[in-house]
Amino acid sequence: MEKINTVLAALDLEAGGDAVLARAVQLASAHAAWLVVLHVIEAEPLPPTAAHMNLTESELRATFERQAIAAIETQLIENDRTRRTDVRVAFGSPHEVITHVAREQHADVVVVGPGKGRTLKDKILGSTADRVIRASAAPVLVVRKPSAEPYRSVTVAIDGSPLSARAFTEVRRLVPDAALQLVHAADIPLTFQQALLRAGTSQAEMERYRATRADKAREELSTFQRALPGAETFPVHVLDGEPGPALVRLSKSARLDLLALGSHGRGAALQALLGSVARRVLGQASCDVLVVPGRQ
Repeated sequence: MEKINTVLAALDLEAGGDAVLARAVQLASAHAAWLVVLHVIEAEPLPPTAAHMNLTESELRATFERQAIAAIETQLIENDRTRRTDVRVAFGSPHEVITHVAREQHADVVVVGPGKGRTLKDKILGSTADRVIRASAAPVLVVRKPSAEPYRSVTVAIDGSPLSARAFTEVRRLVPDAALQLVHAADIPLTFQQALLRAGTSQAEMERYRATRADKAREELSTFQRALPGAETFPVHVLDGEPGPALVRLSKSARLDLLALGSHGRGAALQALLGSVARRVLGQASCDVLVVPGRQ
C-alpha cells in the first residue's frame, strides 16, 4: 500500500479553519507526512482605504500575507505542529490555487472545509470545496466535525465501479486502523416505479421486485469484494433508497466519523444543474466526507 507523504490543508481564515487544520495535523502526524498549509486571498481591486494609507497594492498584499502567516503559525503552535510544515499564502482564485498547489506538491490528500455559497456564482457553480473536488486529482477530505481524534468508524459507498474500488483503496491508505464497512444503495429508479404502477403492478409485487433487486445487488457486491484485495474482510450493507438521500441519512449516525465515495463526472454545468450523489452528500452530510476523483 502506497504511503501518505504529503497532506495539503487549505484554510479559510475568515471561517476559522480550526477544524480543517486540526484534522490535517492529525493525519500528517499519523503518517509522519509533510504538511503544507495554504491560505488563498482572493485577488480584488485595491480598496479605497489603501490610498488614504499611502499603500501600494504590493505593500497591501505584503501586509495581508504577513498577517495570514502569523495567524496560521499561531494555530500551528496551538495544534503542537511546528516541524515538517510548509506555510503558504497566495493570491488568486481559491479553487484554482488549491488544485495547482496540490499538483505541484504531489499532495496525497487535500483537506478543506465545506464552505458556503455566498454569491450567486457560488450557488450555481458550488463552493470552493465543490470546485476543488471537480478539479483535483487527489482525494479531497471535507471536514465538518471539529475533532482531531483519529477516525474510528468509516463507511465507503460502493457501486461496483473502478472508481468505488479506488475510493476503498484510498480510505484504507488514509485511515488503515479504522473500523470499515461498505454500503451500496439499491433502489428502483423513480421513472421505472411510475411505469410499473401505470402497468398495474401491485404494492406487494413492487416489494418483491425491490427484494430481488437487493439480493442481486448483494451478489454483485460479493463478486466486487472478491476482486478487490483486502475488501473481503469488511461487512457490506445494502441501503434502501436513492443513493444521495440514503447516504445522507447514514451520515447522521452518531457512530459514523467519515463517509467516503467516488465523484462521477467533471462538467461544472452538468453537476451544478443536475446535481450528483457526491454533491448531495457534501451539502447535507453530518460527518466528514472523503471524495475520491477518477484518475486524471
